[in-house]
Amino acid sequence: MADTVAELTAAVNAALSKLSPADEIPDPTRFQLLDSLDKLRGVVEPPIQSLLEYLLGLAMRVAIGMGVFDAFASAGGAELTIDQLDEKTKGDKDLLVRVMRLLSSHRFFTETEQHKYQPQPLALGFATGAPPSEVIKNFHMILQATARTHEFLEARDYRSPDDAYDTPFQLAYGTKLHHFEWLAQNPEEQHAFNTVMETGNRAVEGEQWYDFYPFEERLGKDADRVLLVDIGGGKGHDIARFKEKKNPAGRLIVQDLPEVISNIQPPLAQGIEALSYSMFDVQPVRGAKAYYMRTVLHDWPDKQALQALQRIRDAMAEDSVLLINENTLPETGVPKFNTSVDLIMMSTFSSLERTDKQWLSLLERAQFKVVKVWRADDQGAGANALFEAVPV
Repeated sequence: MADTVAELTAAVNAALSKLSPADEIPDPTRFQLLDSLDKLRGVVEPPIQSLLEYLLGLAMRVAIGMGVFDAFASAGGAELTIDQLDEKTKGDKDLLVRVMRLLSSHRFFTETEQHKYQPQPLALGFATGAPPSEVIKNFHMILQATARTHEFLEARDYRSPDDAYDTPFQLAYGTKLHHFEWLAQNPEEQHAFNTVMETGNRAVEGEQWYDFYPFEERLGKDADRVLLVDIGGGKGHDIARFKEKKNPAGRLIVQDLPEVISNIQPPLAQGIEALSYSMFDVQPVRGAKAYYMRTVLHDWPDKQALQALQRIRDAMAEDSVLLINENTLPETGVPKFNTSVDLIMMSTFSSLERTDKQWLSLLERAQFKVVKVWRADDQGAGANALFEAVPV
C-alpha cells in the first residue's frame, strides 16, 4: 500500500508540474478533473479533515472584515511582515497571526519566513469590491441560515419545507421577511447577492441559452413587438449579453424588484428597457413573444412558483412562449455542486433544485405544455436546460 501511495503521489506531482494557473482548461475537462480529484480526496482524506474545510469560509469572512486582503492589494502584492500587516488592518496582532496561519495553510499566502507572508494570485482577488470578496460575504450570510437548518427541521419532524416565508433563514435572522425583502433592507448584503448573481453564476453555467436555442427560428423577427421579457433578470446582465452577442429584432425588457432595478448603472444597451416588477403581481407586459426566467424559480417552492407562473400565463398571447432556463438534477448520481446548491435553496428559501420530472410536473400543474427541453453541449457545473413551454 505504501508503494502504491508513493507512486500516486509522484504521478500527481509530475502532472502538477505541467500545469500553471494560466493554463486554459475547457470547462468540461476541468469539471471531469475536479470530479476525479474529489473521488481521490474522498478515499485518502480523514472525515474530520473534510469537515474542517468548511471553516475556511468563516476565516475568509473574518479576514475580509479585518482588511487583510486589502492590505496586500494596497501593497501591490508585495510581501508583508506581521508588523506591517498589523499596521494596515483592524484588530489585534494575536488574532491576525491566527487568521494568517489558517489562510496560509490553505495556500492563499506563502509564509516565506516566520511571520512574513507572500500573497498568492488568488488572495489578491478578495480585496474590497472584487467579485470573489462579495461571494464570500454572501456565502457567510448563507452559512448562518444553514447552521440553523437542523433546528428548523427537527421542530417540524424533519419534513421538507414548502413555504418561502417559513425557512431556516427567518429563524437565523429573527425576521418574518422573505430573504429578498430582507436583502432590500440590508444594502451591503444586497450588493453581495447582486454580485454573485452577475458573476458567480457565470463561472458554472457553461453555454448560454441563446447559444443552443434557435431563438430567431422559434421566436421570429418582429421589430415592433416585445421579443422577450426577462423576469427576475437582475440588473440586466443576461439580457444585455443576449443583445450584444445576437442583436435580436424586437423590444427587450428586464424586470426585477425596485431595489435591484434602481441599482442598474445606465445606460443599458439600446433597445433594452428596465421595469420594476414583482413576479407575483399582474404582469404589465401583455402579449410578448417570450417570457423568460433564468435560475429564478429554483429560489421558490412549488407553492409560490405556481403563483408566479400563473401571472405569466395570464399575460400571454396565443403564440407566446415560456422559456425556463435552469440547472436540473439527474435522477441518480447527483454531483456535489448541485447537492450543495439544493441545501442552500432549502435553508434560504424553502425551495429546491428540481429534476426534469419535477420541472415537468410543476409546469403541467401551472397549465403549461412543454414543447421541448433544449440542452447545452457545455453543461457547466450543473445540467443547463431550457424548457420551452406554451399555455394549455
